[in-house]
Amino acid sequence: MISADLQGRAAALAAITQSIEVAFDLARVNRLSDAPLLCLTESLFQINPETTRAIYAAGDQLALGVSRCKERLDAPMRQDEAFLSTGLQINGLAKKLMSQPATQQSLRAGLEAAALHRAKASSADAAQTEAETALAELYQQHISPLGPKIILRGEPQLLQQPAIAAKIRTVLLAGVRAAVLWRQLGGTPWQLIFKREQLKRALNTIA
Repeated sequence: MISADLQGRAAALAAITQSIEVAFDLARVNRLSDAPLLCLTESLFQINPETTRAIYAAGDQLALGVSRCKERLDAPMRQDEAFLSTGLQINGLAKKLMSQPATQQSLRAGLEAAALHRAKASSADAAQTEAETALAELYQQHISPLGPKIILRGEPQLLQQPAIAAKIRTVLLAGVRAAVLWRQLGGTPWQLIFKREQLKRALNTIA
């Protein structure tokens, strides 16, 4: 029997993984479909979700994170250094965010304002662009000051595009949100070593 908390931790872990994978793709080749990015963007607007699964809409939209997370749990000693470094930085930012209630409140207010603003957009594409712009600004205002900036290696012609930079900051913000959720549900680094099988089984219930 998979507990709700374990399933929630698995979903959060998949979301962290997906945020890093999407950020790397945007910085290096920009070939992924829109679905993984849209899933992460929408997760930031789920401010009062009824369940953890509702945050990510489960199913195919989190499939990238689920599949890549399973691969990494299967081979814990063969991890990409850049992935591990980015994951540790995201976790560190989440830890600092959780220690600053005032920053959390300001970020929440910003997310609520962004949700209202994008609702007035003329089309779905315009709404997504509005969201990415607003979320990137929130990342710069509230997350970047918490610690060392996350530096991604990639293609300069991609990284220098404002739209790509906004998307990267959006998914990193979603990664921090997921890392906060992981911690809130009792997730610890040791579980990635000693509870890998339980986490993999929980991932199978998500997608």
